[in-house]
Amino acid sequence: MRYGITMLMVLFCTYFGFSQTKTITGTVSDTSGPIPGVNVLVKGTTNGVVTDFDGEFTLMNVPDDAVLVFSYLGYKTQEVPVAGQENLNINLEEDTQALEEVIVVGYGTQKKSNVVGSVTSVDVEESTTVPTTNVSEMLRGRAAGVQVNLGDARPGGASNIVIRGNVSVAPNGNSPLIIVDGLPFDNLNDVAPDDIANIEILKDASSTAIYGSRASNGVILVTTKTGKVGKATIDYHGYTTIQTLTKNFNQYDGQQFIDLRREANRNRFTGAYLNDENIFSPFELEAIQNRNFVDWEDLVLNDAVIQSHALSFSAGSEKTKVFSSLNYFSQEGIIPNSGFDRGTFKLNIEQQLNDKLLFRGIINYQNAKQNRETGGLNFTTITPLAKPFDENGELIKFYLGSANTAVNPLWDQRESTDETKINLTDINLSLVYNFTPNLSYTLKTFLRNRNTNQGVYRTSLHSAGDEGNDGLGVLSNTLFKQVLVENIVNYEPQLNENHSLNITAVQAFDEQSNEYTQIDKSGFTNDALGYNGNATTLLNNPRDVSQRRLLSFLGRVRYGYLDKYLLEATARADGASVFAENNKWGFFPAVSLAWKMHNETFLQDISAINEMKLRVSYGATGNQGINPLESLGVADDRPYVFGDQTVAGATASSRLPNPDLKWETTTTLNTGLDFRLFDNLFEGTFEYYKANTTDLLLDRSIAGTTGFNVIRFNVGELENQGIEASLTSHFIRTENFRWSLGLVFSRNQNEVISLTGELDDNGNQIDITDSSGRRLSIGQSINNIWLPQYDGIYQEGDDIASSGNPLAQPGDVRVVDQDGNGQIDDRDNVFTNTDPDWYGSITNTFSYKNFDLFADIYMVQGATRLNPVLANGELWKGAINGIRAKYYTPEYPSTDYPRPKPDTHLHLYSFAVRDASYVRLRTLSLGYNIPQKTFSKMGIRQSRVYLTGTNLLTFTDFRSYSPEQTPLNNNDQNASAFPETRNITVGVKLGF
Repeated sequence: MRYGITMLMVLFCTYFGFSQTKTITGTVSDTSGPIPGVNVLVKGTTNGVVTDFDGEFTLMNVPDDAVLVFSYLGYKTQEVPVAGQENLNINLEEDTQALEEVIVVGYGTQKKSNVVGSVTSVDVEESTTVPTTNVSEMLRGRAAGVQVNLGDARPGGASNIVIRGNVSVAPNGNSPLIIVDGLPFDNLNDVAPDDIANIEILKDASSTAIYGSRASNGVILVTTKTGKVGKATIDYHGYTTIQTLTKNFNQYDGQQFIDLRREANRNRFTGAYLNDENIFSPFELEAIQNRNFVDWEDLVLNDAVIQSHALSFSAGSEKTKVFSSLNYFSQEGIIPNSGFDRGTFKLNIEQQLNDKLLFRGIINYQNAKQNRETGGLNFTTITPLAKPFDENGELIKFYLGSANTAVNPLWDQRESTDETKINLTDINLSLVYNFTPNLSYTLKTFLRNRNTNQGVYRTSLHSAGDEGNDGLGVLSNTLFKQVLVENIVNYEPQLNENHSLNITAVQAFDEQSNEYTQIDKSGFTNDALGYNGNATTLLNNPRDVSQRRLLSFLGRVRYGYLDKYLLEATARADGASVFAENNKWGFFPAVSLAWKMHNETFLQDISAINEMKLRVSYGATGNQGINPLESLGVADDRPYVFGDQTVAGATASSRLPNPDLKWETTTTLNTGLDFRLFDNLFEGTFEYYKANTTDLLLDRSIAGTTGFNVIRFNVGELENQGIEASLTSHFIRTENFRWSLGLVFSRNQNEVISLTGELDDNGNQIDITDSSGRRLSIGQSINNIWLPQYDGIYQEGDDIASSGNPLAQPGDVRVVDQDGNGQIDDRDNVFTNTDPDWYGSITNTFSYKNFDLFADIYMVQGATRLNPVLANGELWKGAINGIRAKYYTPEYPSTDYPRPKPDTHLHLYSFAVRDASYVRLRTLSLGYNIPQKTFSKMGIRQSRVYLTGTNLLTFTDFRSYSPEQTPLNNNDQNASAFPETRNITVGVKLGF
């Protein structure tokens, strides 16, 4: 009986308990309409949800006496008692102070309104509309002063980022410093795009000086996602992309190529054509007779697919926050044998150990594989008079006939492997100890291991592997290791309401080491195992080990008075192992001032001004972008051969050591105006900057009679100056329709101010040619082309005899005889600046109910590039294929393209210097946010589908696969540049 009564009481209590919980639904809005992403939490618990794209929410298991907390950035937090209600309509009120966006800066965060340096936040939501693992491309057009140039379009390739122009002449000396979660990264593409929460770009010396070394080129700060307090969530993002070829030129087809060859061999005096037997080989004559023409571009290039899947988990309580993600990305290349696969894992943990001690841990793991096509697949210039396949569809090795030893590029492509495997592990552990609410100490540690294995194999049938070698294999391994330890102290005393103060001090140690090993071998037993097989002969075995260390001390003071006047002073001392013994240390100070004019009494009554802040900064940063041993004398491995024996040996390096090598220093003056106007309808920034770099780390060629070829030394001065402007306007903000327009404009110019001071016989400053062949001259940009000035094509009736090329004929390239002496030589060369006059973007974001549309137009104007295909004399002889043009003929004289002829044209390089300006519809994305109620029973809190087009339209006169690429790879004239593609993407985002 007692047992039965007890059970009845338990059942009653259980029923009573369940009867007191309910499901609450509702909508959260502001004066403009529903607000997505609002946190709705049962106070005192972790039971919470986030409003969907319609501002709606459904929260289950809510007690009758519960209080719901509604919070969202930029709005005042509201607490609403349930009190028996089941449906709530909440109107959030904007919080003026909360609207002051908090952004990440060096070693901390700041309210955007209190930032005194040049810092730009990138809209990550818009940036991730571009489907790529190349995070650099996500920054294109997103921030003023940030120029992104396509480096390598192949799968797994990267782009080059330049912030505010080139400030250095050192190789790789203009790359920005990349900081991810407070730690330096050597590659921005090591971050999975779906893991990124925020991106900030630091551009002036005030904001970058705290990073001292390597910060002269700007800093990119990336913050990855962390766990959030509330109910556990799972998010999925997947998409599939189809890649197709995009270009701005056509090649000669078979008949057009025949006509080109005939025209090139036409008698220029009589106008008679030669017999085909005198122009073409017997193999080519047969191809002409049978009309066996090959479209190499169509044969080689194929549409390709990209797939991406990202799955993340987030959960958190007041003491523990966890974020973890798995990402997989796979990209096929449009060229055979090319592709890229990458898998990443991320774990981010934050644990409050007690009231004073906080632990943070981040673990990243990446496994990637890149396959590259074989060099020599130059489909841009291969003759269409060829036979790549026999009657049975099998590849033919000698595709130009048995009498020609040229090897079919598809043959070598089939008989080769070039793959690179990358394993990357990052471990980032931090402890934060709060001595008082105003004083904290942070110990930050970081360990990175990147192991890169490359294997290249050419089978016994390959043109480089079948000459008695029985296959050729090259195996290389690069082990990169980085260790970083930082001690950070932050002090923010509570002063009276008129004053604010923040002091940060940091001591850091950074060590990076590289180990490179390569093995070349031949004589493989068979081709079955590729480079992993057994080989009989060791051809080469180089080994290279290097290390660089950096010891740093820095401090920063921020002071504010009356929330109107802001001062920030920074000083950093860096000691770098790469410099000479007595010049290892550099000192980099900076100071900046800001005036929040809108808080002055004489402006507070002007309702049109929401914010108006004037900034001025001046400071110095350093560059240590040189190899670790360039200040020292080193030896090169040179084995000696005695008879049939090889013994170890070495010779002095071709680089002359410089024991006085020191820091390159850039000082920058920056002025800026930030504003928000007309009830935040317009917001933007205008900036002017001027940066002077002294003690340039110049790689200079020297006379071989010295016994050396090159030396790195400090010399001269380079000046960069420019203007930047960005404007965002929220034109329409109604409940159902919103429209925002963004404009970004950047203009930069650089100029060499001084060099060595050496004078020639005429008293003029002597120019310097660096090791890359670039000519540096006072008063000129460092990015230039030094050639005679192209002046069109000679026509009938021109005064050729009095020109600089009296032996020319109509149809030849004409250049300007600058000194009028009747001959063209180096004295007639002029400098052509290759940098654009300006670049910028226009972005439009529309939303109507659950639909949204994003369009991004990117523009580069005034850029110049040399087109190596047009400069190839073999093209104008009709010996190779190339860019199809309406060339000069006596019957149809062209003023744009020269006449084909059997000898090489003079001044083709001047002719090939072309305008590379362009306007591109870079992104067009249409999305639909599916209402939450559609899938609410499946536990899906949000769902979105979208269709995105990338590189849809490009308007340019530069004839190439991309206006930022030449049709040939500059690093290998025997290989085509990897073509850029037009992409169509279908994707889905789900939240559980």
